[in-house]
Amino acid sequence: MSRNLIIILITCSVILIAATFFTDRTSSAAPGSEIAKLPENHWSQPLKSQGPPPQEWSELEQSLHPESCAQCHEEKYNEWKTSLHAQAFSPGFVGQIMTYTTERANNCMECHAPLAEQKQDFEAAGKQGEFHIPTAQGLAAVGNSCAGCHIRENKRFGPPKRDSGATGQSDTDNPHGGVFRTVDFEKSDFCASCHQFPQEYAINGKPLENTVFEWQASPQAAQGISCQNCHMPDRKHLWRGIHDPDMVKSGLTAEYDVKTNKARFTLTNTGVGHAFPSYITPKVIMQAVALDQQGQPKPETARSYIINREVGYAGGRWLEYSDTRLLPDESATLEIDWGDNDRIRMWLEIYPDEYYEKEVYTDLVKEYSPGSPEQALIQKALDAAQASNFILFDTTLEKPE
Repeated sequence: MSRNLIIILITCSVILIAATFFTDRTSSAAPGSEIAKLPENHWSQPLKSQGPPPQEWSELEQSLHPESCAQCHEEKYNEWKTSLHAQAFSPGFVGQIMTYTTERANNCMECHAPLAEQKQDFEAAGKQGEFHIPTAQGLAAVGNSCAGCHIRENKRFGPPKRDSGATGQSDTDNPHGGVFRTVDFEKSDFCASCHQFPQEYAINGKPLENTVFEWQASPQAAQGISCQNCHMPDRKHLWRGIHDPDMVKSGLTAEYDVKTNKARFTLTNTGVGHAFPSYITPKVIMQAVALDQQGQPKPETARSYIINREVGYAGGRWLEYSDTRLLPDESATLEIDWGDNDRIRMWLEIYPDEYYEKEVYTDLVKEYSPGSPEQALIQKALDAAQASNFILFDTTLEKPE
């Protein structure tokens, strides 16, 4: 088994453990407490089937499809459609799990398509030889959608009422039996089942994804700023992250210091409430190069500094080769001498899907049978990964007199 497949399998397995690990953190209430809390099994994976809905409900009320939710929650639906949650059942994901056993595929789907009904629909597509066809995947194709967070056993759950902050069960005569409102939807721990892996699978003492623990140690956590405050501002279902230039730029501060002998580029994690970047997938590179009289780069002067967490699989175990990520309030600095040059260009390169592009998709395209459905999906994912790169803080500095 190749190492890129091993990391996918390990990641999918720890998601199941992490979901159970964090259940009590988000759902338990002190004895006698009247605060509305999520049921203790809200994130217990695998999720149970919804079961038959009440017969008196309309077809729309019974549906688990996000398009049905959009009939009354159009704004949230339109926001979700632009998010990576809506793309969780992506070509890169499907191209991998369609080669797995049902058990392994289901483990991965705990976050990418968490409902029992989604697993059933995907398995049914496979029996027809149509794993790779979105229209055949049924509910699985919508990825991490409304029901993945808001529906359990046909009951609806959500945050406190916006205008009054009211929690608890709303009027059951309302559509789909009303909604149970709880402040748990506004807590960072709500995100932990998919965005915090357990310590049991740490590499060099740190889980592959350690986002919630990183946040807990951050100034943002001390100030009461949750994941939702940044990734769901004003309750918008956007979940912007490393793929979004505006989101990345909002969490960083770039500063330039021009001296007579050198120029300095300093990047500080001023607003990201966890390590930047948090996961092993992205790579960020600070770049600097002198420009000639025509404004063209002089390659021999180029300088760079890589910001990422590099891991690898060797000798039957995972190793961490480096970790240069920036924790909250940490900075990285890149310097370059002026020499005989009058202008220097400095910028930041963001590669959101670097690990998947270089270590997973590139290999799988070669490993999968030419012309096969899974190879076509992985090639599509590789193309998308290569197109996701972008540049920030592109600045040209002039040498001081």
